[in-house]
Amino acid sequence: MPHDQNEQLPCSHLHHMPICIALCLLLVGMPQMSAASYEQPGMLSAGSLLQKDIIKGKNHTVNEQVANDGMFNHYQVSSPFGSFTAGSDSALRQLVKEIEAIAVMKQIETDDTALASLKKSGQNTVAGLQNLFSDPEKTLKGAAAGVGSLFNRAKETVGSREVSEAEDSKMEQLIGFSKSKGQIATRYGVNVYSSNQVLQEELDRLAWADYLGGLGVGVATSIVPGVGGLVITTSGTARLLNEAINTTPASELWLQNRNKLLAMGVDQDTVELFLNNPVFSPALSTILTTALEAMKGIANRQLFVTVGLQASDGEMARTITEIAVLTAGYHKHVAPLKELNAMSRITRATKKDGSVVVILPTDHIIWSEKIADVSTALAAKVKAAAGGGLEIWVLGDFSKTARAELEGLGWKVHTKARDQLLPPEK
Repeated sequence: MPHDQNEQLPCSHLHHMPICIALCLLLVGMPQMSAASYEQPGMLSAGSLLQKDIIKGKNHTVNEQVANDGMFNHYQVSSPFGSFTAGSDSALRQLVKEIEAIAVMKQIETDDTALASLKKSGQNTVAGLQNLFSDPEKTLKGAAAGVGSLFNRAKETVGSREVSEAEDSKMEQLIGFSKSKGQIATRYGVNVYSSNQVLQEELDRLAWADYLGGLGVGVATSIVPGVGGLVITTSGTARLLNEAINTTPASELWLQNRNKLLAMGVDQDTVELFLNNPVFSPALSTILTTALEAMKGIANRQLFVTVGLQASDGEMARTITEIAVLTAGYHKHVAPLKELNAMSRITRATKKDGSVVVILPTDHIIWSEKIADVSTALAAKVKAAAGGGLEIWVLGDFSKTARAELEGLGWKVHTKARDQLLPPEK
């Protein structure tokens, strides 16, 4: 039976609704425009948005009709492995990469009956570990040296860390299954914490075979190039980060991220609430923390952690993380930023000259009432403060009306800004 990542596509539009709503919460006595001048969300054409190899490949086809919610594009994708949806352009690129990986993984045969038996033996391993506490003297006889390292630093996470939605069970992490799974994910250029259920099934199947059966999955010769990550491109740095995330135990990532955030001066309770938000996978929290490290010198950079507390689903967590990555990219590659300020569930930055910078991972922004309200409010705020300019950077573009209205308010518009914010490594 085909797998469907999200059978009700229109509902997927709601994933970004809190982000869209955030753009209109700054309203205080702003002049109102005629409703007739606002644009409404509608349908776009995949052919006008995407490269041919993204629209159709050996193992996937993107539906020609694309729903735009006013900021993000929503795609329906069919493949031999089921039907999928992607809630943005960057999510679509990741999905295509994952489908390519699934196709290669499917070529590797495993004996499901044997694996069921082997899984049982893995559960027996857990039973043996439980015996460690009921009869330690007997259990420790003949134990291999170095087992104690499994519990290194465990005290620091007891009672603090919770398993996120994207992680394997604690049993699977404890017996080492997750290590095999992470190594396989790295080899096939995907992220082990992906929310793609078909990919997860293939990773699980091959990981059990590799961990328990000695079937040689770990030395498979087929490799899918690139990295199935967020907006962090396919650069060497991104691949190294993806490998580190895949092959480091989730509990260790949690501890590393906690220590880094504490070193930045973030309140401990806030840090632990953020890291225990189940919609932030270990991958997302690690990428966001890495982005914050790259924002050294920006006042209030910990704002992203506070904003992250409000994420209620994976799409929100992903969007917040992408904004953080792009903000770090601006700080490093475009111009130094002075500080961050809150815009409800998103952020805006300020440069030393007082210029306001808004950076969004959006696909196609239309001139909606929400966009009109927030852009007008910020323009008035900057003018009243006799500050610098107004900049908005997006990964996609704007409708003609939206661009004209923004420029009329004094905004300097930067579209298709991925390579400027995150230049490809040479």
